[in-house]
Amino acid sequence: MQSRFFRVALEEIGYVRAIVDGYDGLAVVRSADAERGELEWLIAVGREAEAEALARRLGEEVGLCAIPKPSDWPPL
Repeated sequence: MQSRFFRVALEEIGYVRAIVDGYDGLAVVRSADAERGELEWLIAVGREAEAEALARRLGEEVGLCAIPKPSDWPPL
């Protein structure tokens, strides 16, 4: 399972979660702190290209942008 990290405006977190959840089995989305607008996608094996395409579309639509893993991100 691949992990990717993103930042998005706080008001868009729920929307991004709902869209990703709509792609059954694509990824699990989690956030460490609802006040930071940072998300982790735990991407299903073999669906990395689909997740990347979705992230690009969400980038255009709501400003989702890839970020490096935050140094204080909590482990699973």
